[in-house]
Amino acid sequence: MCMKTSILTMSQTGNTLKVATAISEELQKGGLTVEHLSFLRRKFWNPSDADLIGVGCPVFENRPAEVVPDFLKERGFDLRGKKAFVFITSGGSPAKSLFHLAEAVRRTGADVVGGIQVRGSSSFPTMSGVFPGRPDPEDLEQARVFGRSLSANLISNTPMNPEFKIDPGRGGIFYNFLGPLMQKLKKMSPTPKVDPAKCDLCATCVAECPSGSIKIKGGKITVAETCIRCYWCWQICPPMAIEMKFSPGDGAIERNIYCEWLERRIGDIKPGEPVGPNFYRDVLARKLRVRFDPDNRSSALFPAVKYSRKKKKP
Repeated sequence: MCMKTSILTMSQTGNTLKVATAISEELQKGGLTVEHLSFLRRKFWNPSDADLIGVGCPVFENRPAEVVPDFLKERGFDLRGKKAFVFITSGGSPAKSLFHLAEAVRRTGADVVGGIQVRGSSSFPTMSGVFPGRPDPEDLEQARVFGRSLSANLISNTPMNPEFKIDPGRGGIFYNFLGPLMQKLKKMSPTPKVDPAKCDLCATCVAECPSGSIKIKGGKITVAETCIRCYWCWQICPPMAIEMKFSPGDGAIERNIYCEWLERRIGDIKPGEPVGPNFYRDVLARKLRVRFDPDNRSSALFPAVKYSRKKKKP
């Protein structure tokens, strides 16, 4: 009987999706069937008939994107007797995110056999362009090695490669407190606002909001307080109708919370590891924007162009 893998992946910019795809390809080569679902379609995810379950997401505020553990808890999955794995991507410090995501999956009853964390290029407004090209071929080869180890573990009960063991001490105890604090501080910041004069109700933000906080009501876009302040809607809104008030001085507060010098001191950037340029000034000034194609989920910075508003049919 063919064994089945069910993977749920949250990927806004395509980084985490690339890792998920590399893992999936190796699982398929090992003889497993793979069902892969985007987190945006999570209501359709039913891993109960899978032999192996995978959950992956980016890191926000030194923690796995909070909507993913929240979803697992709210759905109340009973995955006892199932093997599982986790994976994360991070353009800043991953801290203890791999461990925290594994714990969220373990609370469903699943046995988490391993995990992998991979560097990804940053799309956060005040760290835009950091770690360009990541995950790179070397990163993705590591994901493939992980996939092969998973396949062997499931099919022949071969022990997982030790490098994929999830270490609860990785990242240090400091991040047990910093991550939750950062999430609380971020939720104190203003929610995005929509300029109705620019908005043409294309619903791109509605479709892409990971927390489902953006809706169309009464012919207008509304943003609920459940917004997690990921700024993805601000990045990708075609007519740039979504506004965000960053702190004075080109987002000085945000830049000092999410910045290279802090990551080098308390994060996991290795000495000599290339970080790349930070284009935050041009991004905040809307001179550069994220090029985003939801059908080929990947993004990159490109010069902003004037948006041609579609004429509404009479």
